[in-house]
Amino acid sequence: MKYKYKLPPSWKSLTRTLPSKNFQGEKSTTPIYEAVGRTLSMWEHAESANIKLFQLLCETKSFAACRAYGTLDSVFAKYLAIRYAGEEFFNSRDKKDFNHLKELLKIYNNTGQYRNQIAHGMAVQPHTHGYFLCPPSYASRRRATPRPNEQWGFGADYFYRAKEIDHICLRAEQILKSTMSLVMYLNEKYSVLENGDFHP
Repeated sequence: MKYKYKLPPSWKSLTRTLPSKNFQGEKSTTPIYEAVGRTLSMWEHAESANIKLFQLLCETKSFAACRAYGTLDSVFAKYLAIRYAGEEFFNSRDKKDFNHLKELLKIYNNTGQYRNQIAHGMAVQPHTHGYFLCPPSYASRRRATPRPNEQWGFGADYFYRAKEIDHICLRAEQILKSTMSLVMYLNEKYSVLENGDFHP
């Protein structure tokens, strides 16, 4: 076969680190804004690959499946749509390939939490430690109150500099590449669609 599927490489998830003299934020908001833009754009490229994967699993030249997929708002809803389409697609096909799909979808779904943090974060300066991307103060589910021994401003679930945001961008790029490799591998193996039939 010409195409081989490659699972995303291992990736170190981010841990919560409080701003301090040893964990300084950015000197301005600009690096954060730029990193957020890069990451959210890369995530949408990964979603565009998911649309092709979903279309293939639905075995249709019509863009109807892609249009329907585009109405799903959450990462988890998209995960479920692809997962169940995959169950049907692989019902009479190689179950090893279904395992590839499930592994990739697990990575996609787990990474979705970081995408949401970035999409719903804001650049703030907690005290004198520089600027970080954090959840807004009204985001109750992303701020544990009270946190013992933590001053106001440090109760957020995450504090990201451009470096941490770019680390998430890298994961989105890995998901994009793996999804496209899976699409090409499955389409070559099962001859579902012509290349020109995929959603652009």
